[in-house]
Amino acid sequence: MDLPTLSVFLLIVAFAAMAQTITGFAMGLIIVAATAALDLMSILEVTAIISIISMTNTYLVLRQSRRGINTRLLLFISMGLLPSLAAGFIFLDQFGHRFDPLLKTGLGLMVMTAGLFMMLKPGQWRRPSSNPAAVGVGFLGGFFGGLYSAAGAPIAYFLYRQPETIATIRLTLLAVFFLSTFSRAIMGAFSGHFTQPVLLQTALALPLVILISIGLQGQLARIPDQWVRRLVFIILQGVGAWLIIQPLFFA
Repeated sequence: MDLPTLSVFLLIVAFAAMAQTITGFAMGLIIVAATAALDLMSILEVTAIISIISMTNTYLVLRQSRRGINTRLLLFISMGLLPSLAAGFIFLDQFGHRFDPLLKTGLGLMVMTAGLFMMLKPGQWRRPSSNPAAVGVGFLGGFFGGLYSAAGAPIAYFLYRQPETIATIRLTLLAVFFLSTFSRAIMGAFSGHFTQPVLLQTALALPLVILISIGLQGQLARIPDQWVRRLVFIILQGVGAWLIIQPLFFA
């Protein structure tokens, strides 16, 4: 990766880290979508990088706030997430290079849908969701987590409808992502995805993620969450549309 390409990649990482620290999700989504749209690297490579830097981001945010997590929802979402995460990862590992245009089109559709979810303001349900519902949502999000290292959209929408405080929802969401990215990183290590270029790019991106995650902790209350969501929405819609169009007309 040459210097201009690396600079663009690091700018994407910086913005994605900021968005996830503020909103609770979207890091993996932004990075995989933007790098795929710009053809900076393969989906298989970028998802390996995301698994490490997103895990670092969530750990740094959670390290002093674990008591706010809804452990029941985390447990049952994880029961659905882990098996489908493995299935999505295996599909990418076995067929990623062969079906790259199809994966980009699927990513574009997912990115645009996730952008819409970010802008919705779902009313909270009066009662907490059942355990089977949490398992089902975890299963759906887990497949995308394994395939694209971006499990956020369905799980985030589901959690934001729970009768909990925003702080609890955000922390529970981050805990789900930590588990997802930690599990995916282990799978990637055993499958040989962490090649020398991937490790180098990860090492360069990590300091950015650490600085942004720590630096924004004291500023979260001052940054309008809705402004960040609108900016991410605009970016995701544009990137998602390009990912759908690119394999059809510019392959």
